[in-house]
Amino acid sequence: MARRRRKGLTPARTFALALGLAGLGAPAAAWALDKQGSAHGGAVEVDPDGFDMSGALSVGLALVNPSYAARPDNSGHTLMRYAGHTDIDIIGQHLSVPLDVNMFSDGDRAGGGKVGPSELDLIGGVTTTWPAGPGAVEVGARLESDRSVDRPSTAKQFYGDARARFLYSLARFFPELASRLHEGDIAGWATLGWFTYNKSYFARPDNSGRAFLRYGLHGELSTFADLFSVGLDATMFTDREASNPLRPSEVDFTPELIFHRAPFEGHLALETDLPADRTGKSQSFVYALFVWAFDLVSDTPKPLESRARIPSP
Repeated sequence: MARRRRKGLTPARTFALALGLAGLGAPAAAWALDKQGSAHGGAVEVDPDGFDMSGALSVGLALVNPSYAARPDNSGHTLMRYAGHTDIDIIGQHLSVPLDVNMFSDGDRAGGGKVGPSELDLIGGVTTTWPAGPGAVEVGARLESDRSVDRPSTAKQFYGDARARFLYSLARFFPELASRLHEGDIAGWATLGWFTYNKSYFARPDNSGRAFLRYGLHGELSTFADLFSVGLDATMFTDREASNPLRPSEVDFTPELIFHRAPFEGHLALETDLPADRTGKSQSFVYALFVWAFDLVSDTPKPLESRARIPSP
């Protein structure tokens, strides 16, 4: 077979390469975990029409948890997480409705209460995705409500936000990269979000302040036809009550290992949430996540890591 001619680095390819390297090499002090991911599997290729319903069901277990809370009021220690995500494409990816239900349990409770829900998070919104230069742009808005379900709590969180997200896939522009990674890719997205309505969603792990902006970056290197991946999630939140509402107030950072053989996948991750502008409470835990994905149209549903947020309490 003739060797594929190497393509030059056009401005679009140079931009895509820089973005991909940033996604994999961003330091923990600069970026943080984006707690909501991209709709439609984070795909750069955009399906312009047609109806579809796809998503995933997952169950997670905290393997080591010295400090990660089980409720919005920072009480307890997370043991289990149960989640369901659905993307309803009404006019292809040009008009879609993402829906999430997430529950967490408290390992400090006695007996069977350890696996019973302690927190319930509900998320719904609307997104639209369009091709843009070396990738695609997703624009959307969501509402989220987080609350305790096993005891009264004064700490409830609710917000409405708007966001723009740039999606990229380097293998699309560097075919030789996919070959060198054994049918793999370097892909991800960068996010800018604005909490347009926020009376109660906190800006730090100690439940102080109110979130104003969300800066996010996701990078993932996959290999062997997406059988194995290394992921890195990072997000920063800012505080609308701070003297500088553009300065990060919280940094969340999560590296993880991902094993994927459709429609199943497994994740092993370490999440750390830190205050960025002052000393104070931090949270961290190591968890395993097991996922089953589905798609009414496609025989190979997209991985959870790229289609939906891996939610945190």
